Amino acid sequence: MNKERRKIVVVGAGSGIGAAAAAHFHDQGDHVLAVDVREHDTLATERARCDLRDATSIRALLDRIGPGWDMLAHVAGVPGTAPPADVLTVNYLGMRLMAEGMLPLLRQGGSIVAVASTAALGWDQRTGLLTGLLELTDAHAVAKWQAAQDPDYPVYSTSKQAVILYGKRLAGPAWTKYGVRVNTVSPGPVETPILTDFEQTMGKDVLDMCRATVGRHATVDDIVPVIDFLGSPAARWITGQDIQVDAGFINSMVAGAPVQL
Repeated sequence: MNKERRKIVVVGAGSGIGAAAAAHFHDQGDHVLAVDVREHDTLATERARCDLRDATSIRALLDRIGPGWDMLAHVAGVPGTAPPADVLTVNYLGMRLMAEGMLPLLRQGGSIVAVASTAALGWDQRTGLLTGLLELTDAHAVAKWQAAQDPDYPVYSTSKQAVILYGKRLAGPAWTKYGVRVNTVSPGPVETPILTDFEQTMGKDVLDMCRATVGRHATVDDIVPVIDFLGSPAARWITGQDIQVDAGFINSMVAGAPVQL
């Protein structure tokens, strides 16, 4: 059976999971617009540049690409080694503006899949605090909000917690008004060029413990099929969910003593 050719926007397609996702969809025969802040040669149908720190840049991209898309795969993000305001602006606000701008450009039955992180563990315990962040829609206000937070709490975790909570709060209205599903994917550590940045901010010992627990770090090929599935018609009844893709590491922390076999 021939698979219907889809039109997919992949944001953050210059490297890592985003580049792998764009190439994966392209290899399947989909029409892929690969978007990144830098020039890149990712395998895709067409390419574009966009700076997620700049709402004007996001708007210009959306105005240029027009409607008729089937999926937004929003993979872009910066690690905690970046300036705190940039971490929140790119990882949360840029994703939000891109998602909201894409909604009217997506066909009914379309989907948005945003990449979060298992570093967002505990997001459900911070919904009161995060609600204040989710009320903000411009980079200056987001930076001001972050400046008032506990400097010892990892801003990367905050940014990905906001992605998950925002995705869940967007899912209902997106489904009702546009017929579009919204889900997030939370990988554990992945072998990508920014893994060393995570070792700096989260601690190499923590990442080594994670690897020892589950046997290895993930590869992009472990993550991309989940993004594909959530964006596909096979997941047509799934929305508002965060799917952890970490070989069960978070489960081992929160589920209590394992069953003995």
